[in-house]
Amino acid sequence: MRSLVKWCRETEGLLAEAPDEIFAQSRLHELALSKAVEQVGELCGRLLLKYPSFAEQNEALELQAAYGMRNRLGHGYDDIIVQIVVNTGRHDIPALRAAVERILTDAGEPLS
Repeated sequence: MRSLVKWCRETEGLLAEAPDEIFAQSRLHELALSKAVEQVGELCGRLLLKYPSFAEQNEALELQAAYGMRNRLGHGYDDIIVQIVVNTGRHDIPALRAAVERILTDAGEPLS
């Protein structure tokens, strides 16, 4: 779960450094953000598979939605709407990071 926090922070860091428009204008920025969001989804998918009871007990994390985004990014290719990826990174990923950090803190685990 610490890797999930790390990739959430990576995503947030990419977005903190640039306005939304740059991700539609620069293929490099678009690909960097897409990869970070995809990695978040991949890690959520691993949690779903390895710890299904955790996923059931923590439905608010929306792990399945994150994994679905990962699949879309990984297999959608030319059918990706950049603004949706940006919105996911700006809104959903910070909420996911905060929730996972609370879980780790409550369990007495370090965040990094």
